Amino acid sequence: MKPYKSFIRSILKIQRTCQLYIYPRIAKFGVGRGQWYFLNRLLFENDGLNQETLSEEMVVDKAHTTRAIRNLEENGFVCCQKDEIDGRKKKVFVTEKSREIESDYHQIFKDLNAILVKDFSGEEKEALRNYLHRMMNNIQEFIDESERTSGH
Repeated sequence: MKPYKSFIRSILKIQRTCQLYIYPRIAKFGVGRGQWYFLNRLLFENDGLNQETLSEEMVVDKAHTTRAIRNLEENGFVCCQKDEIDGRKKKVFVTEKSREIESDYHQIFKDLNAILVKDFSGEEKEALRNYLHRMMNNIQEFIDESERTSGH
């Protein structure tokens, strides 16, 4: 197996396998497959982000974000409010319904993290975090540079 394929293949396989773990556990809350990572981001990190920032941070297009947020809103997990500074933008906030499942929701991801690194030492966990962070930075720098040179 060529090295460039093995990294990509492994990363994608881990992602798909993690989804197999996550989907049945979040389904009991009524959170859909295309919505969980948005709710995850809002519950874990920063409630009140606008949709554009969510798209950028989640590395997905705005249409995908709009659909996911609309579904979460229709199911009562989030509410949207106009941004006071820029009325064209919507800020997304979790609702009481989301807060009610927050503890269980956090536990799903805490358990998944524990499963992923169950036999790793503390040093190995830290090294893995650093490697993954560096890989993300490398690809982001490449994309940013490509966009600068292509004029997009």
